[in-house]
Amino acid sequence: MRKICKVTVNNEPFLANCGELLLDWALVNGVELPHDCRSGICGTCRVRLVEGKVFGGHAPGDDMIHACQARIVSDLEITTEDVPEPVSMAAHVARIVRLAPDVIGVDVKLPRPLRYLPGQYCKVQFRDFPARFYSPTYPLEGRSDDYLLHYHIRRFYDGSVSPALGRQIGIGHRVKVTGPSGSAFLRPKHSGRLVLVASGTGFAPMWSVAVAAIMERPQREIIFVVAARRLQSLYMHGALCRLALFPNVTIILTVSEPQRVSPAIRIGRPTDHLPKLSPNDLVYAAGAPAMTESVARIARTAGARCHTDPFVPNANTFEPAAARRSGQKAAHASW
Repeated sequence: MRKICKVTVNNEPFLANCGELLLDWALVNGVELPHDCRSGICGTCRVRLVEGKVFGGHAPGDDMIHACQARIVSDLEITTEDVPEPVSMAAHVARIVRLAPDVIGVDVKLPRPLRYLPGQYCKVQFRDFPARFYSPTYPLEGRSDDYLLHYHIRRFYDGSVSPALGRQIGIGHRVKVTGPSGSAFLRPKHSGRLVLVASGTGFAPMWSVAVAAIMERPQREIIFVVAARRLQSLYMHGALCRLALFPNVTIILTVSEPQRVSPAIRIGRPTDHLPKLSPNDLVYAAGAPAMTESVARIARTAGARCHTDPFVPNANTFEPAAARRSGQKAAHASW
């Protein structure tokens, strides 16, 4: 006879067979948990383990677990974070601009405002093209418009979507936007230092987090490490200069290629220039998976909480589309 376990999610109890997947049994019992890829990649189903034990779905010592991968092995108490409910709406392309040789800025006009948390992402499907997942961000210049979503999209010549931007996909092109999703969003009211790390177009969600954090508390301490392969890809320098005017903000720019343009731009990987972390730091990282994994490992060693948004490659591209059902999306994780 199989052991029966009591599982409580946000004070809502149900019974489950020992060894079953947490997500499956929650859904069977009418307990709605946000989820998407069901492969432990996207991070949408991550919940906090308050009490009890699970098998799989988390790193040792991590109380945030993937409900789609965690198997119930004891009585559990689980809590989830309050996030906006995903919605779908028809929209259209309002603006396309080249931000860098390999980065396109796309503004999407919405029929009504979309509620999302800074750092979350949306599924974006341009008509007649496959869906991709991009993080809306704060504009690089000027104020935000609740009816506009701003995206930074890296162009790949062998991509299925990005080469069409400005060509087959132009102003007025119809778009379906679904979201928000993702768990690598800003947690407000953190009293310690905020450390942000971005590579490539991972800058988009990190810029959104940075602006929201400054708006919440202008005097807060922020260290923002921004990395690019080439100098020409540092398309965000103007925005970062304005951010650096705040007294407790430190900007660290890094590039992979050797350069003699400015001693203010460092050479190497972003992890080479991370500050020494402490348990009171809150760390966010977005971009290449190797980078986000390294940052997370360093943060875990220091005892700092870390939320990551790794842009997982698909086929021959690195478009920030995370591997959901199609295998094409940016994976989001946190601990």
